[in-house]
Amino acid sequence: MTMESATSMQAYKQSRRQWWQRNWFIMLPLAVYLATYAVVFPGIDSVDANWQRQMFADWTFSKQHSVLSTFVFGIIGGDQLWLCNLMQSIIFAACIITALAVLAPRVSRRALLIASLAWSFYPLFPAYAVSCVKDVLCAGFTLLLCVEVFAIIDSKGAMLRNPWFLAGLTLTLFVTNEYRKNNFLFIGMIVLFLLIRYRREWKRLLVVLVAFAALTGAWGAYCDYGLKAQPAATTEMLGVPLMQVSYIYYEDLHGNPQHLPAQADAYFQAVRPQAQWAANYEKQRLVVMDNKISDLTGADLGEFLGNWASLCFANFGTCVKAYALFEGSLLNPLQVTDDQYSILGGVLHMDKAAAGQSALAWAPRVVFNLAVIDWMLIALAVLAYRRGMRELLPLFLIPLGIAISLMLAALAVQLRLMLGAIILIPFLAALILGRERRA
Repeated sequence: MTMESATSMQAYKQSRRQWWQRNWFIMLPLAVYLATYAVVFPGIDSVDANWQRQMFADWTFSKQHSVLSTFVFGIIGGDQLWLCNLMQSIIFAACIITALAVLAPRVSRRALLIASLAWSFYPLFPAYAVSCVKDVLCAGFTLLLCVEVFAIIDSKGAMLRNPWFLAGLTLTLFVTNEYRKNNFLFIGMIVLFLLIRYRREWKRLLVVLVAFAALTGAWGAYCDYGLKAQPAATTEMLGVPLMQVSYIYYEDLHGNPQHLPAQADAYFQAVRPQAQWAANYEKQRLVVMDNKISDLTGADLGEFLGNWASLCFANFGTCVKAYALFEGSLLNPLQVTDDQYSILGGVLHMDKAAAGQSALAWAPRVVFNLAVIDWMLIALAVLAYRRGMRELLPLFLIPLGIAISLMLAALAVQLRLMLGAIILIPFLAALILGRERRA
């Protein structure tokens, strides 16, 4: 090694040392998540994740949940909940630390610190970090995708000339899409934006798209023909129409007679009695998990939708009101989401319904208010526009796509389903509010 290269290496090490001395707090999310994990050891399990770990152990798979997430749970934790939650906490924190490292040279140190504190201490993040559900790592990779799109925007497209970056972008697109198929909405929006805005780099973007399609196709073929994974229930995407049917029957049995077309009424009452449809509608919690029609297949979808349309158009006002009640927690702070009291219920060792009636119910009503969170995202988009940061607006396609997917095809409106949007708030806020006082 020449003296010049040795000097250069020493200068590099000194620069990195100074960077870490200045920005050490970006590691705070990892420390907090591990501390939370230690407190709740072995972490929080879920019915879905437990089933996924068992599927991996038995080598029998179902597309009811992402097969990729089943593989990840099985690989990082086997059938051990403690190991699964430990590795998940580390990976989730690594995604956030990556975002903080990207922010570090671009925003003020104060903004970076606030972002780190938000990801560390806003209760939703440490609570989910130690909860074995696929939505956690899905949110982490959604954040990475947002960071990658920002890197393209910030470099004015130069990052698209880096083959390693293109490989990482392809992998992130694949993981994000496979973890939650509804994510194809914002993935499509992002891809369309990149193709229009950076059309001079269309060949490189085409390589990413071809690789993404090939990876997705190959994985799909492996799941279908190699693993012989069972198909998902069709009703996973029918939460809204199922709830509307329940609400119509609920109103009909509670003093508000509805017009029930004979054919549609016979169809739905063959599935379950009117009283059961009505009972499945719970006005305060809007829980529709029990409302699924397990044996409904793709071939039956046309008949289902035809009868649903007949029933809804015959009771159009009730149908619209049902939709507003079901989706209202996205924008109305006075409504609650399906899982708004879940974390409190876990702390108090009771179900979420009982937690919602407890003396501490006010806390999640305020802290985990999904409508307030959504309005924060809207406010950040408006601020970006007004502050002349319009180049950042495409980043909001991600939370927009997630929200639209819930509005069109959600079994329930839940915080965990919006986690991929919520996790973006510290990143977007730092970019929009933290650049005026750059250090």
